[in-house]
Amino acid sequence: MTAVCIDTNLFLELYGSDESPEEIIADIAALAVHLAFPDIIIDEFLRNRSRILDRIVDDMRRRESGELRLPSVIRSYPNVASLQRAAEEYNMAIGALCDDIESMIIDPAADPVARAFNALFGDPAVRIFHRTDELVTRAHRRKLLGNPPKSTGTDTIGDELIWETLLANLEEDLIFISRDRTYRNHAAYLVREYRERTGSTLTITDRVSDALALVGRPPSPALIGLEGGE
Repeated sequence: MTAVCIDTNLFLELYGSDESPEEIIADIAALAVHLAFPDIIIDEFLRNRSRILDRIVDDMRRRESGELRLPSVIRSYPNVASLQRAAEEYNMAIGALCDDIESMIIDPAADPVARAFNALFGDPAVRIFHRTDELVTRAHRRKLLGNPPKSTGTDTIGDELIWETLLANLEEDLIFISRDRTYRNHAAYLVREYRERTGSTLTITDRVSDALALVGRPPSPALIGLEGGE
């Protein structure tokens, strides 16, 4: 049976998408018996969701209207008072929305993306591979040798650990889904290494819909929108 692993960045992308996260993760959940994840993907999601939501709050705060400075010649007009009230109500609405987002940061159950993510990873059909000290050592060695996949930070080994964990736990064909260029740019190297280590085939793609063919499920409109299809 072909395994499917979806990189952290695709789940995090749902925070900036116009599409329904629940609908997209329902598509992913249809692949449950095929899904296999290194546990660091869970850590990366939980660690980065707060950062992304914080950034959304900061962006909303910047949208608040500043003090209205109007020339004295028009200050007596009735519409000026209406404008000031509208600005105050606008700022209050932004403040309330920021409070809602900050509540989501504290409580993942209030976050629709995190809620769907946790439900997916709580499915007993989904395989979770746990890191070991040996796998961390291998990931460090891969980093030092400069072998792909390469994490962007000089002091992090996230991508290296994901890859070493998959190599250590899988023997079947693998579809790896990622928006991270380190996988696509080094596809030839990774395909060869996966074949040498497991005897099986690796496919690297950035589209969940490519994997849905395994279960004969058409992609939802939300997934089509996320992937830029028609």
